[in-house]
Amino acid sequence: ALADRAAVLAASGDEASLRLAGRLAEIAALAAPDDPGVHKVRAEVFGARAEFEASTMAKGVFAWAASESRRQSTMGL
Repeated sequence: ALADRAAVLAASGDEASLRLAGRLAEIAALAAPDDPGVHKVRAEVFGARAEFEASTMAKGVFAWAASESRRQSTMGL
């Protein structure tokens, strides 16, 4: 449910919703670390956050998190 809500919020595209989506996606991933569907959403949310950020450091952190979740989402397939 958290990952689903995160996906909906991220689709809205505004900064506040994207931040909340990131928090929800992270909580979902911590609660279900082996769920490929949760990691797919987390990768999408953090990928969007990486594109949105202006800071090089923030871009790197969010891109790394997206990459880790992409890797996790394909391990269960």
